[in-house]
Amino acid sequence: MRIGTIIILCLVFLVSSCELSDDGLRVTYEAIPIDSVQMPQTFVFGEQYDIPVYYDRPTSCHVFEGFNVEARLNERIITVINARLDAGECLDENVQEEQFLRFTAASNGTYIFRFLTDEDVNGDNMGPDYLEYEIQVTE
Repeated sequence: MRIGTIIILCLVFLVSSCELSDDGLRVTYEAIPIDSVQMPQTFVFGEQYDIPVYYDRPTSCHVFEGFNVEARLNERIITVINARLDAGECLDENVQEEQFLRFTAASNGTYIFRFLTDEDVNGDNMGPDYLEYEIQVTE
């Protein structure tokens, strides 16, 4: 997939919703900007890692849904997805959350990780911004 496809998928998540029960409770899915990541210096081939990922939960109605990971050979594009429960009044929180991205170094060489930080932080319409890491795999 290309960057444009990721943006389209995020927009679909934002626009789509599903009914959870007869009382009209609705859920929407949102891509949440990643603040920081604690990446190891290197990976060992075949080892599994739990990589800490930090982001701000915007409201009390947001809950962590998972990671959207797009893989292209040794490149990974990662987005945090939150479910937003439309359950009435939501309080603005901006509480920092920590979630763990589980990753296994399954090939040699270098992995490139791009963590979505914002859709366009500079206001120049040049596309999304990422935290980028190149991690070498050792044996």
